[in-house]
Amino acid sequence: MKKFLYIAATALLLASCTEDFKDWAEPQSNPQDEVITFGNGSVKSVGVIDLALVTENIVKVCDIIAPSSSDTTYAPEYTIYLNGEPFALGTDGTMDAGALSNYVVSLFGKAPEPRTLTAQVVWLMTNGVTSTTFKSDPFEITVIPAPMAVPDLWYLVGSCIGDGSWGNDAANIGKALIPMYSNDVEDFSVLVYAGYFPAGQGFKLIHQPGNWDEQWGMKDGLLVKNDGGSSNIEVPEDGYYQLTYDLNTDVLTMEPFYGAVGVYATMGMPGDYQGWDPGATLLAPMSTVTENHDWMLVQTFEDNTELKFAANGGWAVNWGSNTFPLGTGVQNGANIPVEVGTYRIVFNDLLGKYYFIMM
Repeated sequence: MKKFLYIAATALLLASCTEDFKDWAEPQSNPQDEVITFGNGSVKSVGVIDLALVTENIVKVCDIIAPSSSDTTYAPEYTIYLNGEPFALGTDGTMDAGALSNYVVSLFGKAPEPRTLTAQVVWLMTNGVTSTTFKSDPFEITVIPAPMAVPDLWYLVGSCIGDGSWGNDAANIGKALIPMYSNDVEDFSVLVYAGYFPAGQGFKLIHQPGNWDEQWGMKDGLLVKNDGGSSNIEVPEDGYYQLTYDLNTDVLTMEPFYGAVGVYATMGMPGDYQGWDPGATLLAPMSTVTENHDWMLVQTFEDNTELKFAANGGWAVNWGSNTFPLGTGVQNGANIPVEVGTYRIVFNDLLGKYYFIMM
């Protein structure tokens, strides 16, 4: 005889997220049909989820014991709601790690700090013909985003940037596109840049080379993001300025730069690999339409080495540090340890910041 599922309620709520499923109340029944019952299930959180420790594409977000069924043709299908947003959930309580990370970052930013979400599991018991829905009581999960492995760079482009051509594709990095720098060697959530900006010449920030969809401009004297009506960013008067972009708060600021300023004819990169010659292995100036403070070189290192940056072919002005692939060089600082590989090397002489970008 064909089986039909008679349901006393459209959804069965758990009294607690860690309690067993409640048995169905005695449903109405037609004497010639078999009644199907469910029970004995539970769901609970798994503690703090540190995405830095996740090595696979999925991550466990809750423990589930599926409700039993008096009809073995019924199987559960799960969805987890995080702050009201639905995500697919496996029968073992796992979900896509990338989806979880992206959602947490969209709410709280990229800082690797504990973030709490309200979760609720909804599951469908179905045999492909008939089904019923169960819901857990809301419970909390805590997620720590993984630190970024490399900085998520933004780039300056405009009539006063690089060669002034506004070329925004990847081939123009170091020519028309100048990258911002991470303010820290471990926490990449704040980007900075300093340079000389003339009044009356505009620029913008873009996120992905070759794409104008994500950009910063200016409107009514304010810095604005992804505003189709925004104009180019301009400074009120000629001078040195610093841009600071906090990715956690999505706030961009531009203020006068008051640090020491030197203007250099050449920038060398002396090191073990070339005999520590400060006048050889020269970086190319990125800015050719305004006063230059940005330098770039593509270089291959066959062996691990150490090096520094040195201005004007001598050692009177040099920058060193002990971090790789990025850092902040200081006068007479340590030798920069460089690993084997091919890199696009960028260096800003106002901030002393450098980044060896793997190619």
